[in-house]
Amino acid sequence: MKPGVTIKEPDFDSKAEKVYGEALDALDGAGIRYMLGGALALNAYTGIWRDTKDLDVFVPGDTVPRLLGMLEEAGFETEVEDPVWLAKARKEDLFADVIHASHNGTGPVNESWFENARGIPVLDRRALVIPAEELILSKIFVVAKDRCDVDDVLHIIFAMRGELDWDRMLDKIGEHWELLLAYLHLYRYVYPSHTHYLPARVLELLRKRYEEEAAPEETRFRGTMLDENTFAVDVEEWGLPDERAATREERRSGEEKG
Repeated sequence: MKPGVTIKEPDFDSKAEKVYGEALDALDGAGIRYMLGGALALNAYTGIWRDTKDLDVFVPGDTVPRLLGMLEEAGFETEVEDPVWLAKARKEDLFADVIHASHNGTGPVNESWFENARGIPVLDRRALVIPAEELILSKIFVVAKDRCDVDDVLHIIFAMRGELDWDRMLDKIGEHWELLLAYLHLYRYVYPSHTHYLPARVLELLRKRYEEEAAPEETRFRGTMLDENTFAVDVEEWGLPDERAATREERRSGEEKG
């Protein structure tokens, strides 16, 4: 493994091995293409392992109904918790999160994710985990009081020695590029001796864009894209627009039309 990174293999208890194994077997048996995220993906790229009570399964949105149907046949209770991004499948006190976008409606899962996914051994089986770049982009908006994935993003960059497809990340982050720039500055603060893991051209491109791009003419507020609760005061009391709600509604309408 890379210098400074400690390997910890995934370690599920016997109950989790059984339940999650049943879920994977149901999907594999049905020929459903899926990728794993969460703790397993983080472990695949950094060696970090955390005990987890859930299994994060990533699929394109149009795969979700069939996937839930197969898990129901395998004895799981399923529900669509949030049509914009999340469904759940439960068995006993364990569950799988079925994810097809970020919580704020950005970053929909599509076929490009499969093209860059990594194969790993898991529970005596083989499965794909989401690409490191999409793992970063799926965590980059998770900045809330009760959960914050900033450390995960920085750990992935460090553990991967910056060997990432930065052009793909720049393309996919789109208009939220300031958020990526903020994370790169945080990385430089946390790992000042390893700033060479960040491509100079990426920092220069983002800095130049920061200096040259004019502020929007319309009033924009993106705090709720990170956490709708922490920034509720801005919307409810200070009268700023809720971009998260607008983004989610746009995604929901697009899926209904599609």
